[in-house]
Amino acid sequence: MATVDGILGAFLGLRKRSGLTVERLGSTEVDLSRLTALPAVQAAVAAGAAEAEAIVHVVADAARRLPPTDLIVADAVLALGVLAELKPGDPALSGLYADDLGERRAALSAHWKQLHAVLKAEPVPPTMTVRSLRGSQEAQTLERLARECAAAQTQAPARPERERPEGAKSVVVVGGAVMDHVWVVDAVPDPGRSTQAKSFRRHPGGKGLNLAVSLHRQGLDSRLIAAVGGDDLADSIVTYLDNEGLPTDLVKKTPGAKTPTTAVLVTQSGEAGYVGWMNDTQVGLSIADLHGRPNREALASADALLVTFEPSAEVVKWSLASAGSQKHKPLVLLQPSPPMSTPQGVYRYLGGVDYVVGREWELRSLLSDPDGPADVDEVAQQLLNLGVHAVCVVEDFRCRLRTVTVSKDIPAPAVPLDDAPASREKFSAALIQQLLNVGRDFTEQALDYAVTAMTTNLSIEEFTDSAPTDIEVGRAWERQSLE
Repeated sequence: MATVDGILGAFLGLRKRSGLTVERLGSTEVDLSRLTALPAVQAAVAAGAAEAEAIVHVVADAARRLPPTDLIVADAVLALGVLAELKPGDPALSGLYADDLGERRAALSAHWKQLHAVLKAEPVPPTMTVRSLRGSQEAQTLERLARECAAAQTQAPARPERERPEGAKSVVVVGGAVMDHVWVVDAVPDPGRSTQAKSFRRHPGGKGLNLAVSLHRQGLDSRLIAAVGGDDLADSIVTYLDNEGLPTDLVKKTPGAKTPTTAVLVTQSGEAGYVGWMNDTQVGLSIADLHGRPNREALASADALLVTFEPSAEVVKWSLASAGSQKHKPLVLLQPSPPMSTPQGVYRYLGGVDYVVGREWELRSLLSDPDGPADVDEVAQQLLNLGVHAVCVVEDFRCRLRTVTVSKDIPAPAVPLDDAPASREKFSAALIQQLLNVGRDFTEQALDYAVTAMTTNLSIEEFTDSAPTDIEVGRAWERQSLE
C-alpha cells in the first residue's frame, strides 16, 4: 500500500546519520507527513505530547511488536533505544546508538548473538554482516516496521479526513490508474549500459489517479473514472483511493486481467523517463462504460472535467463531447499525455477545452507537424486556432500561459530540483481549485497558486503521496509572497 511506502520512505531517510530521534526530527529535511498522520501520533499530540516525542514513542512501540531479529535491526538502524530500555548499560549495546549509521551497523554485526540474548531469542539466526544489512535486511525490516505502524489505520484515510464544506465543487477525472515502479538513478543509462538505482518504490499512480487525489486534497469533491485489472495491484489501487477518502464506484475492475504498470526512472534532479504498459488489449474504458448511469450522472453534475490521453481516443473524444453537451457546461482541462498516435481525431472537440496543460513536447504532439512551429508561442497559437481557450506550457516548475489576449510567464520558485514527476497534476488540480472557488476566468493569482502547488511537498520518489492540501499550498504561497 502507498501508505506503507510513505512510512517506509521516511524510515529510509531517517536511518541516515543519527536515526529517528527527537533531536533529529526537529531539524530533518525528511518528509515526516506520513508519520505525523498516524492516528496514534495524532492522539498523543492531542493529549499534549510534543510531535517529535510522539513519533519516536509510536515507532518504538511498533518495533516492540516485531519478531526478535527485526526488532534488533530496527532498533539499531533507527537508533530507537528499545534494547537500552530493556537492559541499560549492557556492553552489547556499545555503539548500537552511535550518531553514524555505519558505526551502528558495525556494532549490530559485532554483537549479533549478545543482542539476541538480551531478548532471549532462540535459535539465533546466522550473524548478518554489515554488507548484508546494508544490502537487503534493513529495507525488509523497515518495511515490516512500516506495515506495523500502518496496521492501526487500515480503516482510516491515509491523511486525516477533513470535513468538506457544504456545496464543495464536483470534479470528474477521466484518465488512468496504474501501479508505478520508481527507480531513482544518477542518470538514465545509454543503450547497452546499466546503472544501479539509489532507491526503489512501488505505489499507485497514473495521471488520472494523481489528478483525482490532488483535486481531493485541494478540497474538491473529485471522482475518478478509470480501469484497472483484477489482480492484487488493482486491489492496492482501490484500497489506496479508499484510504484517501475518494469514491471508487467509477473505477472499473477487469477480472483476470493484469493491472497497467509504469516504470519510472527519475534522476536526483527530478527529471524522469517513463515506460508504460497499459495492457489495453484487456484493460480499458469503453464508450459503453461511459454510457452507464453512474458515469453519466457523475459527468452531468460535474463542475469541472479533467481528461488525460491515458484512455482510448474514443473515450477521450466522448468525454470532451459529453462536457460540451451538458446543460451547465463544466470547466474542462485537458492533459494530452501520453501522446496520441492520431491527435487529429480530437481537433473538433478542442473548442470546448478551457485549458490544455502539458510540457512543450506534449503540446507539440497534438499538432499534425510537431516539429513545424519554431517556438512555444507558435505551438500555443496553433492550439488556440483549433479552439482551445488557454494553453499552459508547464515544465521545470514554471508556466507559460497563452490565450488570444494574454501572454504571461510565471517563473519557477527557487527549489533544488529541475522538475518532478506529477508536478503537472499538482498544477492542474490547484488551478482548477482556484478557478472553481475564486472565479472561472483566468487570474494571475490562480496561476501563481498553481505554480506554487508544484513545488509544495517536493518528492522524486512518491508522486501521488506528495500531492499537497490546499492549506499546505496556501502556506507555501504566503511564504513566497514575503520573500
